[in-house]
Amino acid sequence: MVDEPILAKSNPFKTLKEHVEEIIGNYNLLKRLSKELGLNLSDRDWEILRKACFYHDFGKANSDFQRAIRKEKKSSGIPHNLLSIAFIEEENEELLKLVAFHHWRDFNFRGWDISTIYKDMQDYVEKLSKDFGKNFKLIKEGEFKKRLDKLKKFYSKRLDGAIDIKKDSNFIILLGLLNRIDHASSAAIEVETPPINKHEITEKFLFTKTSNPWQIELFKNEYKNKNGVVIASTGMGKTEMALLWADNEKTFYTLPVRTSVDFMHKRLEKLFGEDKVGLLHSDVLSNLIMEKNKTNTDDLFYFYNMAKNLSYNLIVCTADQLFSATLKYLGFEKIYSTLTYSKVIIDEIQAYSPHTLAIIVHGLKEVASLGGKYLIVTATLPEFIGDKIDLQFEIEKIPKLEKHRIKLVKEPLNGDNLRKMLSKLKNKVKKILIVCNTVSKAQDLYTSLKEFSPLLLHSRFTRIDRKRKEEKIVSENFTGILIATQVVEVSLDIDFDVLITEMAPIDVLIQRMGRIYRRFKTDGNFCPDEPNVYIFTNDISGLGNVYESEIVKKAVGLLKDGIISEEEKIKMVRQFYTKENLKSTRYFTKFENALEAIKHYSVNKKSQAQEIFREISQIEAIPSILLHKEIPNERKQILEKLGVEGTIFVDVLEKIKINKKDEKKETIILLMELVKDFLVPLPLSLYKNLKITYLYDYVKNSSLNEFLREIKVVECSYNDDIGIQFPNKDEEFVKNII
Repeated sequence: MVDEPILAKSNPFKTLKEHVEEIIGNYNLLKRLSKELGLNLSDRDWEILRKACFYHDFGKANSDFQRAIRKEKKSSGIPHNLLSIAFIEEENEELLKLVAFHHWRDFNFRGWDISTIYKDMQDYVEKLSKDFGKNFKLIKEGEFKKRLDKLKKFYSKRLDGAIDIKKDSNFIILLGLLNRIDHASSAAIEVETPPINKHEITEKFLFTKTSNPWQIELFKNEYKNKNGVVIASTGMGKTEMALLWADNEKTFYTLPVRTSVDFMHKRLEKLFGEDKVGLLHSDVLSNLIMEKNKTNTDDLFYFYNMAKNLSYNLIVCTADQLFSATLKYLGFEKIYSTLTYSKVIIDEIQAYSPHTLAIIVHGLKEVASLGGKYLIVTATLPEFIGDKIDLQFEIEKIPKLEKHRIKLVKEPLNGDNLRKMLSKLKNKVKKILIVCNTVSKAQDLYTSLKEFSPLLLHSRFTRIDRKRKEEKIVSENFTGILIATQVVEVSLDIDFDVLITEMAPIDVLIQRMGRIYRRFKTDGNFCPDEPNVYIFTNDISGLGNVYESEIVKKAVGLLKDGIISEEEKIKMVRQFYTKENLKSTRYFTKFENALEAIKHYSVNKKSQAQEIFREISQIEAIPSILLHKEIPNERKQILEKLGVEGTIFVDVLEKIKINKKDEKKETIILLMELVKDFLVPLPLSLYKNLKITYLYDYVKNSSLNEFLREIKVVECSYNDDIGIQFPNKDEEFVKNII
């Protein structure tokens, strides 16, 4: 008999009994909240889930795993989750699969000495029985081998992408819930939080703004259990309508870009209370470090893990955090099981590419088939999207509003053509927005218009520089000229007086117009006597690599000089994005092809799924000039948490030590947050033309070697005003991917 404690977790060490008790505690919490959350499982399913929670880690009771967790040797045996099935006496195929595959990994099912490890586990049975006060025994060795053979066949089918959402729905839901319960318990957090009465709180908020909110007037209770769409002009209060619909249910509010997610998170925290709303995107920890200002690392990672494990009742996130699961990576069940009893709000759906749009549309259909609900909230909904999903209700609120007067300029958007116009405008208006289709066009304009002291915003800044610019733009005292790319379209709640823009797809132009005279939202004519929207239609940048040429050229024919009302904008988008009008375009072909392909597609890793979802066409690297830059003041807190002093980036990296025997995941996460502040996106097309080195070449810190080898460094210039610049500005060389 083994006498030493049977461990399940390290950092800190936790016994198997302690971990199982935490798991069962979170299982009971989920079951207790299930009715309020709308999670409907049968008694049989709850019992299978309970048994899976209890037995899932019993396979850790073996000498190989115990020596590994104590850092005495590396594990070389059968993965513990497969060994756990030897402790389950009943023949329940679903239960066995849940326990065996609660961790998806590379199971080779070859070269295992099953007899030796089986005998070794026998030595732990008495200790387990003593710890849990219950008699355990292993199934016979022959039966154990038969079970492994069956699981091998199931695993092979799974790797081949053999997933039938409807047929396998029960297994998907139970496995995802088991994963969430396990992950939450390991992170010492709750698997779910109590529901927020979003309808009641939102209704009270609306009545503080007006005595007759249109959202209350148009909303009906029967909408709450249906999928639908809310079409309303920018600034009309679509968000509040969505929150009325969400009610008590678990809710995910998705937006296309991180900046808009951050602003929405702050907005909803004010409405529902701080620490009540989760934030989920790739830079979430950075936001928590700056916004929560937690001096205790445990507090910081509590909020981080709560969002990461989907525990909050309301979570604001980028769409990739949910819909990359549509690509069925190993572990996608965690997302899908949660969405079966959740409501998903899709904001700004028109902002996605046809490829990404197809993934979202397919994901919505699958989620709905499992019991989840969705609501699309948008200023413009292309008709062909509505044709592909089951919209059971539509709410429309378009004011009889006129606030934009268009002027088409049949010239290229460049400094020479703008200089005279800006000289006149700057004496008449306070804030001018210039939007370019590509980064290089925006940089060229900024350089040629320096005498007007413009501000430049695009995607190729470090995240700290970009955040500082965004904060300056949204401040109440900002005046002047902003030159930007598409990043401004859906990311910032800002109001300008005049828009100067390159020609773009019709829905994109309408989004850009939404930044002008944003302050006017009710019925009426607020158009100025002179144009406040100038659209330059010649030598358009980004055609073919940012926007489909056919879509942009077709859109030119719809526009004319003069006033355009909010009603006309909606009508124009509907007319343009019909199947009939688009059927011969590459845009529609991409959408249709992606929608068909996704039905038969799966990947192994979540990172692969996210790359496909985002259509990754860029890499992140550190411009070499930034290696000796000072750590931003906003990140001094990270240095305190890492226990190092210093100001220069590479010098600080030299001082960070990670003891492999006592390595903390949190340390690596904080280190990555520090590095992210110096990374800048650059197009893949430039990769082969630049001198590429690695952070490892500049920092001689052996404890970080493995980590530093993955971080690319590029030889190119960078400054806070203009962002990253490349040594060769040849038009063909510099492809612009926003």
